[in-house]
Amino acid sequence: MLFRHSEDPEITTDNWIHAGVLLLNASFEALTEIRADRAVVLLLSGAAETVQDRRPHFPIRSKHMELVLPETIRLNRYIYLEHRILVHDDDSRATLPAILRRDNYRCGYCAGWARTVDHIRPRSKGGPNTWANLIAACGTCNTSKADRTPEEAGMPLLWEPKAPNEMQKRQRRIWKDLAAS
Repeated sequence: MLFRHSEDPEITTDNWIHAGVLLLNASFEALTEIRADRAVVLLLSGAAETVQDRRPHFPIRSKHMELVLPETIRLNRYIYLEHRILVHDDDSRATLPAILRRDNYRCGYCAGWARTVDHIRPRSKGGPNTWANLIAACGTCNTSKADRTPEEAGMPLLWEPKAPNEMQKRQRRIWKDLAAS
């Protein structure tokens, strides 16, 4: 039972071991979330360092030392991981603001400034409001494409729309926090 910090019940001496700790590579790239007991082992062995302590502070004590339970740790040595493209089921529902943020307010057809969202497979043809079927679009491209597929309109997509990855969201937060400090 691993729980994320934002969903943590009150941490006690009975459950701290199951708390989730974000593990970063030496380059500050988010790798995964690990259990707190594994994070403590990495810290004590010198393989990692604390980037951010958990709030409120929760001390982990032994006879000879005290360590504050971390929220985020960073490996001291870079670990190379082969990047793999994962196929996700993108049939969860999406919203207009979330699609615009995911696509960085750029049109998926011309890369111009986007204020609207287009159904790749039109709603009139059974297209759902899902991450994989919605893309940010400028008004001109959205109007030009109209009630057609990109192939029918001769407007190929510049990228394949996908559901945002939770780890990518956390990575963006880490970079934002690092830039602010």
